[in-house]
Amino acid sequence: MVAVVCQCLATPYNDFHVGGTYLAGNHLPIAVVFVMLVFILGVNTLLKRLKPNTELQGSELLIIWGMMLVASGIPSSGLMRYLVPLAVSPFYFATPENEWITLFHQHLPDWMVVKDPKAVFYFYEQLPDGDRIPWEAWVKPIVGWSAFVLIFYFVTICWTVILRKQWVEHERFTFPLVQLPVEMFQPPSGGTLVNRFFKSRLMWSGFAIPVLLHGLKGLHLYFPSIPNPPLYFPIAQFFTEKPFSALAWWPSVNLFIYPSVIAIVYLLTLEISFSFWFFFLFGKMETVLIYATGSKVNQWNFHQNQQMGALLVFIGFILFIGKRHFGRAFATIFGKRSGNDTNEPLPYVWAVWGMIGGILLLTLICSLAGMRVWVALFILGIFLAITTVGTWMVTNGGLMFILYSFLPGEYLITLFGSARVNAPSWTLVAYERVLMFDMREILMPSVMNNFKLAEPLRLKQRPFLLAMGIAIVLAMGVSYYSSVDLAYTHGAVNLQHWTYMISTTSPFNRLTSILQHPTGIELERLGSFIFGGATMFGMLWMRHHYLWWKLHPIGSLMMTSYATYCFWGSFFIGWFLKYTTLKFGGVAYYRKLRPLILGVVLGECFIGGIWIIVGLMTGIGYRLLPG
Repeated sequence: MVAVVCQCLATPYNDFHVGGTYLAGNHLPIAVVFVMLVFILGVNTLLKRLKPNTELQGSELLIIWGMMLVASGIPSSGLMRYLVPLAVSPFYFATPENEWITLFHQHLPDWMVVKDPKAVFYFYEQLPDGDRIPWEAWVKPIVGWSAFVLIFYFVTICWTVILRKQWVEHERFTFPLVQLPVEMFQPPSGGTLVNRFFKSRLMWSGFAIPVLLHGLKGLHLYFPSIPNPPLYFPIAQFFTEKPFSALAWWPSVNLFIYPSVIAIVYLLTLEISFSFWFFFLFGKMETVLIYATGSKVNQWNFHQNQQMGALLVFIGFILFIGKRHFGRAFATIFGKRSGNDTNEPLPYVWAVWGMIGGILLLTLICSLAGMRVWVALFILGIFLAITTVGTWMVTNGGLMFILYSFLPGEYLITLFGSARVNAPSWTLVAYERVLMFDMREILMPSVMNNFKLAEPLRLKQRPFLLAMGIAIVLAMGVSYYSSVDLAYTHGAVNLQHWTYMISTTSPFNRLTSILQHPTGIELERLGSFIFGGATMFGMLWMRHHYLWWKLHPIGSLMMTSYATYCFWGSFFIGWFLKYTTLKFGGVAYYRKLRPLILGVVLGECFIGGIWIIVGLMTGIGYRLLPG
């Protein structure tokens, strides 16, 4: 719990003031891996020398890992990065010109926002010396949002419990991001200080690569005379002639090299790694084609709705594949037994009733806040669909960083038209960003990875789930304090510009446009949506019927997102390395290199942790993964 508290206290300051590598930032958080490395090579080694048989066992290390993992996203992109500023921004940025006051202020419930003018002003402009933080203005938003978020977390955990057996035992997902901690937590044999993984020369060779690379780049930040190895190549700038100049449009075709991402891609199937970078370039060529033909089609809406349609078909595929298991689980609420669920994190009957009851309670809260019931049920359903598909991509696809190009509210516009939804509902939908914008740190994949990790280390699921629950509640309390304190101490205008100035105004600018210019169903949007769904269905059908079909549908789900923009190049390199290794060295050589590959991941987490500590002490951050 001490590690959870320290993590939640340090994260906002590091991420949004110092500007260092995010402590979490993805579904294999640097801070968590770094802390576990310190425990294994530092604390455990010391305990074995000074007092044998008192060192932490694999199951105890897993509990620390699991608690830190589920807590890692809460103080940053998983929750507080958006919740805290959005509680203040609709009032701070309101002007007579943007008409926010008359358009939607009356629809903002007291439990969602801070309305005290001084509390709003000093959040952005910094408290005067000697003044205390106006916590009384934050009581209602903290209590209200905590209730809503904890219920939502409970619903997703119940759904994860139901999914666990289907994905872990029936479909046998690969869980690539679990491979490193499994190796780290294996007990040493024969009374040695460390296990076989930490004795591997190949592992330490891989470990040295990112340590040397980012060691030089980090030192260059402080001492410019030190060489700065290039890891970013802005290749889009070379495409200046029409129509290929469209390759420079967002998301542009630039190349970023991330050693840990390349290493993780090496562990994935060739189908997944190929499809990730292929669909990014395919999407860019669609943009070039639209530009070349002079079409008036909005290329962003076209790609966005393609991916939205694809996601709905894919969630249907997930439910169809597991229909027997889900049917047995849901039948428990009618008194039917579902086989042996004594080893599950929760009995199925509890999980099913918890999920149903939680959804109904969330719907009631939204309804009391002013949202129409059908809108609340629809948005919550899309929330769960998006989270489930994201968890599938992390646990089976091995994607450590996921981010969609759309939010749930876009489904309302595409399928019903904005005019069908009233102003109070749209105002509440604007806050979807709190839980659904940044999928890189959402809770559900961490819970599922923990459930999987408990198996090889023989940790009982139910006490483990209780420990995770305690960590979540503790993390929320500490993160509220650290996030609010950071803004009032330094002034939000002096913190990360995108988080506090852009991300906090864009949902309300979007809301203003929707309220001032309501629309019906737009055929262009709907057509792109249907096209994306049909394409996804076609790919799934081809994969089922033809073994030679190599395109994996996972690539089309994030075709034009920030995640593919950052990682397509590293995915290409990782895919190419694995392809050539298998082609010329065979499976035996591929497996032989596995310790080296895991060493690269571990090394980048280690050097990232070192630079985070240096940044916290110096106030100058070095970032080695996307912000």
